[in-house]
Amino acid sequence: MHQSVTARSNRVRRALSRRQARQHVPAGHVVWVYAITDSPAPDLLSGLTGVGGEQVRAVTEAGLTAVVGSVDARTFGEQARADLMSDLPSIERLGRAHHQVIACVAAGGPVLPLRLATIYPDDQTVRTLLGRSSAEFAVILDSLRGTEEWGVKVYAGAEDAASPQAAQAGPAAETAGRPDGPSAPGGHSEPVTPDGDLVRPMPAAGDAEAFAEMIDRALAGIAIASRHFTAAQEPGFGDSRKCLVLNAAYLVLSDRAGEFTTVARALTKGYQGMGTGLTGPWPPYSFADHGAGDGWR
Repeated sequence: MHQSVTARSNRVRRALSRRQARQHVPAGHVVWVYAITDSPAPDLLSGLTGVGGEQVRAVTEAGLTAVVGSVDARTFGEQARADLMSDLPSIERLGRAHHQVIACVAAGGPVLPLRLATIYPDDQTVRTLLGRSSAEFAVILDSLRGTEEWGVKVYAGAEDAASPQAAQAGPAAETAGRPDGPSAPGGHSEPVTPDGDLVRPMPAAGDAEAFAEMIDRALAGIAIASRHFTAAQEPGFGDSRKCLVLNAAYLVLSDRAGEFTTVARALTKGYQGMGTGLTGPWPPYSFADHGAGDGWR
């Protein structure tokens, strides 16, 4: 008798749990997942809206929290995904809104950003996936605790050494290394930077890769991890003489961010024809390997 009552009670609890999980998702809506964290701060989500103007909320399971929003299935669901992701203005708009939510969550603790347009039918599916991957997520979140991401691009052959804006919506790019200042005062014939430092000749074209490797080694010595992306010429940059020789992301402990940015700005300072683009701080987009093969898209 006792076992029968217990079994019936468990079935009731599971049914209530499923009902509560679905009550947040109105008919005709799906769940857009922004990020996963183990340090949810409800006050950070208060008043925060997502890609569809929806109120962002939390779904919790196994000590983890997925930050989600209920969005219209016709606009954001599986059938609409191809159209959304093929339209550049839509991608930019969604990317900004998606990033805003992730950045807000990251302000309260470690975060695993999920890819743009990560969609599930209901909260219970999200809970199931959280539970299934909880051990893996816990390890990754712990490795990201107290860190931030910085992006660095180095260009060679840029006469004005101006760095382009970062392609991804978010914090504005910071630039360094503008060796186009006036001649030094007092009759000094060599060109100087705006800060008064002598401009050194740009490394020979054949040495550009070695120069980029030197910069990368210096930055990687401060960071705890790095990721390298294509170093080919920047698409659409508009000047074939401006070649991207380093394109990398660095995971940096927050208490060393000042040191990292100072070194990053200084490395090409004073080299004629070199430009540096520094962006950040970002949530750890390049370092959140959160097991896409385990069902998270």
